[in-house]
Amino acid sequence: MPRRDGQELGRRARHRHRHAAPPRRRRRPVTGGPCLLTGATGFIGGHVAQRLVRDGRHVRCLVRPTSDAALLRELGVELAVGDLMDAASVARAAQGCDAVVHGAALVSDWATVAEIRQVNVQGTRNVLDAAAGASVRRLVHISSTDVYGHPGGRAVDETHVATRFANWYAETKALAEREVRATAQARGLEAVILRPATVYGPRSTDVIGEIAKAIRGRHMVLIDGGRTIAGLVYAGNVADAALLALDHEAAPGEAYNITDALPVTWRGLTDDLAAGLGCPPVRLSMPYDVAGAIGTGLEHGYRLLRRATGLRTAPLLSRQAVQVMGVDQDFSNARAREGLGWTPRVGYAAGLEATLDWLRALPGG
Repeated sequence: MPRRDGQELGRRARHRHRHAAPPRRRRRPVTGGPCLLTGATGFIGGHVAQRLVRDGRHVRCLVRPTSDAALLRELGVELAVGDLMDAASVARAAQGCDAVVHGAALVSDWATVAEIRQVNVQGTRNVLDAAAGASVRRLVHISSTDVYGHPGGRAVDETHVATRFANWYAETKALAEREVRATAQARGLEAVILRPATVYGPRSTDVIGEIAKAIRGRHMVLIDGGRTIAGLVYAGNVADAALLALDHEAAPGEAYNITDALPVTWRGLTDDLAAGLGCPPVRLSMPYDVAGAIGTGLEHGYRLLRRATGLRTAPLLSRQAVQVMGVDQDFSNARAREGLGWTPRVGYAAGLEATLDWLRALPGG
């Protein structure tokens, strides 16, 4: 059988999707006032902000005083200075809004349990309370396929229930979803949950950026040869889903996997990134079990160093990274296609090209 990794997909799709039209919505927007966006200075949130602005929405972004809001200022959105953990500031930001997209989260596989729970669970409660208090009609909560516990297998759908979680990030995202459902039921809030898989694209500093650094430094390590499905979804496609979730009459009360459903493996992705960066292919690999043991040890060691020295960097390998790269991230997007009318507008070739353009433009790129 021929290879069906990133390189083959890239060759087949290079002529498509570069200037594809945005997805059609089945109804006019359910909201007419401002849309509050949390997490807008982050990777996914920035793409959502761009998409909403392109659609002509009045976007209000909750930003901390210390956040880099250069992109948001360039977009011309309204900035509401506050903090997710300051319930009063969130409530002020929500006043007058008809919709909320909650994308803020602490994405970490080695921060303390208290830190992760505070942001991902209590922070979500603050947003929900603010939305309900402001009589917001619809809330879109950006979650993650991590809530499934990395089960492996093929075409995992939204009915899968995790029996265990790889880390506290995954568990707190699942707890946050429960908060969303409970508030929606108790207070009459239209709530939609989106579960993106492995998001890539420009400004993916924590995933693609780190992989690119490792490739350039010749120390990128694959798990089991990189044979597992990466579960990629382009950031712009996630933003399209958020827009549809705001507008579609069938959306409230549902959760949707958001994935491009490509057969691209980690080997295929790293080969394509390496080729685009002018680097040799990744050759280092280690078995899944060995990587898991090393990742666990590094996490514990870094936590001890953090307490003793204030270290703020992340370990080179973690249990989360091993789960993501060592287990197939293969999820069904059938519900999103049928229920939201969503399709992956940007294909792999165009998404890879845009990502490489961003990487090459970075200092030292």
